[in-house]
This record gives sequence, C-alpha cells and structure tokens, in this order.
Amino acid sequence: MTVQPQAAPAATRAGGTLGKRVLAFAGHPLFRGDAQVVHGRNPYRRMLVPGSLAESDFDSPPGPGEWAAHRSLAAHRLLGTFYEAETVLLPEQGLDGLYEDFDLFYGRDLKELREGSVSELERFAFGCLDEAVDVSGAATPEVLEAYFQHVVEEAAAGPSPALTAIANARDRKSAADLYLVQLALDGLTEASAMSRNLAGAYGPEQSALFKIFIDEFGYGVYDAKHTTIFAKMLRSRAMATHVHAYWNFYLAGPLATNNYYYYLSRDHAKFFRYAGAVTYAEAVFAPAFVEMIKVFRGIFGDTVDLHYCDEHAHIDEHHGRITRDQVLLALAGRHGPRVVPELLRGIAEARLVGGWFEDDTAAQIRWADDLPRHRELAGSARTGSEPPLRVALTADGPFGTRSHDGDVVLEVERGEADLVTTPTGPPERLTRGEAVLIPGGRLYGVRPATPEAACLLHAVSPA
Repeated sequence: MTVQPQAAPAATRAGGTLGKRVLAFAGHPLFRGDAQVVHGRNPYRRMLVPGSLAESDFDSPPGPGEWAAHRSLAAHRLLGTFYEAETVLLPEQGLDGLYEDFDLFYGRDLKELREGSVSELERFAFGCLDEAVDVSGAATPEVLEAYFQHVVEEAAAGPSPALTAIANARDRKSAADLYLVQLALDGLTEASAMSRNLAGAYGPEQSALFKIFIDEFGYGVYDAKHTTIFAKMLRSRAMATHVHAYWNFYLAGPLATNNYYYYLSRDHAKFFRYAGAVTYAEAVFAPAFVEMIKVFRGIFGDTVDLHYCDEHAHIDEHHGRITRDQVLLALAGRHGPRVVPELLRGIAEARLVGGWFEDDTAAQIRWADDLPRHRELAGSARTGSEPPLRVALTADGPFGTRSHDGDVVLEVERGEADLVTTPTGPPERLTRGEAVLIPGGRLYGVRPATPEAACLLHAVSPA
C-alpha cells in the first residue's frame, strides 16, 4: 500500500470570490458542452456556458425586477446543478461508459466547490425575494386562511400568460413544445425537493405531506410514477425523454421556480416557508392543468398523450385540500402565531416565483415566434459607442444558449449562422450582414451554417 500526500481541496485551490469559485466549477470538463443542441443520455454533462459566465457580475445580485437577467440565468443553472448533485441521477441505459462521469459529478473536487458556494449563491439568486415580499401587520391563522383563499381564487380566475402565448402563436406546436421543456425541469425528477422535508418527526403534518409524496411516486408502481407519465407526454410529441435533454432551453424563470423549492427544502429553518409555498403550488396546479389540457387538445387533438395533465388536474385538487387543511392550517394551529409570518411568506414567494415562470415562458414564446419583426427592429436600434463583442463559430465548437441583461443586436459578420430560440422549431438562418434584435433576458444560441462563421454583438443604448 502506498500513501501519497493529498492535494489541496478544490475549494481551497479556487478560493477567492463567489465569481471565481463558480467559474472554477463551470470550467470543469463536465460542463463545457458539445456541438449538439440537445444533450445526450448523460445526466452528468450539461452546458454551463463558462465563456458567458465569465461576464457575469456575481458581486451584484439581481434585483426584484431582474429575475430574467443573464446573471440570474447563470446563477440558477449553477444552483440547479448543485441541488441535483444531492440527488441520485443514473442513466436509464446504465453506467457502462459513463462511470467516470458519475465519479466526477459526485466526486470530492466538485462537491467541495458546491458546498463552498451554495449558500452564497442562494443569497445571490434569491436575495431579491426579501425586497419583493413584505410580510407585516396581523399574522394570525385567520389572516393566513383569508390570504391563502384570496391568492388561490386570483390564480384560478386569471388566464396563464404562457398558455395564452401558445394559443396566440403562429407556430403553436413549437410554442407548446417550449412550454413542455420548462415543465420537464420538474417533471422528470418530480418531488425530489419534497423528499428533503419528509425526514424527522413532526406529527400528523408529516404524514399528510408523505401522502402527496407517495402519490407523486405512483405508490411505488413505476408505470404510475408522475415522471413516467410525463415522459409519455414528451414521447407523444416525438421529444427526448431523458433528464435534461433540453437543458439549453430552460429559461431563467422556470429554473428559479424549480430551484426555489430546493432552496427552501435544503434549509429546515425555512420549513414553514416551504409549507406555505407547497400549499400554494398544490392549490393552483389543478386549474392550471385543466387550462393546459384545453390548449394542447386544441393544437394537437388526440395525438398528444395528456395522461400526466389529467392526473394532475384530478389529484392536485385532492393535494390542494390536504396541504391546506392538514399541513398549512394544521401547522399554524399546532405551532401558534410565531410560525404564521413564515407560512404567509412562503405563499407570497411561491406566487411571485410562479409568476416568473409564466412571464418568462410567455416572453420567450412571443419573441421566438416573431423573429421577422426583430430583424426589422435591429435596423432601427441605436447601438452604443463601445466596440462590439466578436464571437467566432466553428462546426465542432460547443453549442450553448445564453441571454443578456439588456438588448443587443446580433449581426453576422462572416459566413452564415442559425439562430436557435426553441427546442423543436426551425432555426432562423442569418447570412452575412443580416442582424436581429435580441431583447434583454431572451434566450438564444447560435451555430454556424457554413464551415466558419463569426457574429458581432452590439449593445443597444436605452431609448
């Protein structure tokens, strides 16, 4: 047996600021991507776009109105990866040929970088909620019940901005697929965050939460598990069903929504906030899926498998009642007024973050569906005096998507390039000299259509 001196831990080697630590993480070979737009059947590899990450200012957290900013997208991609490394991910086809990646993903170096960064990155990504949500005034179980009833009725009365955008799109099929991809973030690993709050001992409320959890897992029957029936829906649209196939198309708002429940579940000091949030989510899911069924049937008829939506439209009514009566109000009654502000905050934050999901998805659908107009807008945009950023594209270079904090004009300087804005829709071909306006916060990727191509990114001056 040989004993070798240990190298310094990765976190120690990286040291320094949050920005330096997350750059060290994103620069790992697992996260540099490849030339493919859709990721392969390897749950450990995902594109974190280290080149664009280097531009992000991790000293300036996004404010309440900046949830779609590029640094917010970058932070939530990282956080999602951090959180999932605390779950078990194994490829359906087995680990043959992937064991080295499994070992790296869960290995010591990345683990130390994650653990040395996660709390600070959470404060960066979710600190804006403290400014956006104010819980003050009377905090009694009666106020809690009245507020909960108010926000649930509000959600049930209003149309979904994302589903409305799908219904109004010119290419409704591509728009609907983009929406499915956002749901896949949770749909293919459903209830993973919830599992963190099942351990311990906290009385009947624990058992009530477990009822919901086990429903999500089909009472132990794999074919009835919600992730299994979600994959059936993707398959009926001829879409990939492996975890994070469409990683490049997750938007900042849906990423934040998914991460939010991990964020609360990772820290049991936020347990009551989680109880408020999950109660709100379960209460508004059922009517949302009823609306989704209507929109998707109108587009695809009987060719799409909506078993997953039918299941949620039915069972989430039941889950809504369980969480309201046996979790939310039961916790308030058992533990008294001290916990009510946190329960209220959870409801309010879940409502706010759920709005990010809707607004971001709707905005992406509208933009991707109206690229001809954004070609025209590029011509009239006032670009700044700063020299443009030049991006060289090669056929074997990695493909990744990104956004910008503000508007930019993308111009093809050399060759031809495809602008990719949706997972299944046709790309927009741009030839030399052609340009398109990319609004701040909108996700896109560019790949070369000729052996070599280059693009210029011009920052747009505010009007």
